[in-house]
Amino acid sequence: MAAVWTRLLLLGVVVAVAHGLTCHRCPIGILGRCLIPSDDVQCDNSTSSCFSGTTSFNGTSAIRLQTRGCVIDDACDQTVGGSFVGIGVTASITCCRTDLCNGGTSVQLSLAAACVAVLASLWAR
Repeated sequence: MAAVWTRLLLLGVVVAVAHGLTCHRCPIGILGRCLIPSDDVQCDNSTSSCFSGTTSFNGTSAIRLQTRGCVIDDACDQTVGGSFVGIGVTASITCCRTDLCNGGTSVQLSLAAACVAVLASLWAR
């Protein structure tokens, strides 16, 4: 009887490990809202962390792009800088390792509403 319980316990551990990590996914977001509706994603064995990423364009704090999903551990807790079309860019990634730990929102903005928000923030400067 003990052997049966041991096998059931091991099977449960294997199923739990194989289940993997589930993360919120957002290909692109702005103002804390995901622009493209996307289902949560289950990470595979090579991507064992959930992440939240932010990209800021230097010279304006009004535009901050966000993204969420699965990532490899080596990319976690990094901040990098560079330039895009002559504009300074800073990108940072923070990670966590529990199901749906990387934030997320169920409210989706339409692309038109996002464009209006970006233009209004630029015009207010």
